[in-house]
Amino acid sequence: MNFLKTYTRTTGEPDTFLVYWTNTNISLKGLLKVRVTAEIEDNNVVAELAAMRYLLEDKGVVGNMVVGNANTQLIVSLGAIRKLQRKQSDKAHLAPYANFLTTRFTGSPITVGKDTDWFDGLPLPVAEELLVSEPCRESLMIAGCGSVAVTSHVLEKLAARHLPERDRSAQSAWKMLRAVAADTSMREVTRDSLWNEIKYERQGRQVGRYFFNAKHDLILVVTDNPQDGKRLVTTYHATRNFHDMQIAA
Repeated sequence: MNFLKTYTRTTGEPDTFLVYWTNTNISLKGLLKVRVTAEIEDNNVVAELAAMRYLLEDKGVVGNMVVGNANTQLIVSLGAIRKLQRKQSDKAHLAPYANFLTTRFTGSPITVGKDTDWFDGLPLPVAEELLVSEPCRESLMIAGCGSVAVTSHVLEKLAARHLPERDRSAQSAWKMLRAVAADTSMREVTRDSLWNEIKYERQGRQVGRYFFNAKHDLILVVTDNPQDGKRLVTTYHATRNFHDMQIAA
């Protein structure tokens, strides 16, 4: 069983919080001093979410390649975090900061723990500083494209289209998508259809870039614009429209 336990306390500064954390049953493992410069309500929740994402994904304190699952438990000090993962929160402004909990770590159970015995009265380590100015995109690497943002909506659609009914979980979809995206058979392709580009321009929509994984017969469609950057917008099985593909210039 892996777990990450976090507890957030205020400081004398309204935008700065201390997040205590551990990944053992023994004692405190570390301390983060989180400063939230984004102008947002519930910045204490933002601080704990940012600390969790940093510990799970950047530091890999429960494993570098771990995907959320029943054996990776998250224990938090703020109940709003559990509601955000379950998509039951009325705090929509916090949702972007919880993207990692609705994509890669959606399968990890979250419980709320208010006990402080595991760090109160113990010598505190030097706090590692973390600055939060905006939400981090949940992303993965697509061969030949680079880092691409992924949303829970895309994972849900992928699971419904490409996974057996008994295993249509977001974490299974994430594992599949990560494997497909990193595969060496992935290549960028293009459809020879000028009319398609004209249609999208008339609708004010951006023409996507198409990445084809021959082993899985799967197309990943990525858009790239100045506001959102690279973003995976859909996936689908290759059809006869892609039979005469050519490698994109």
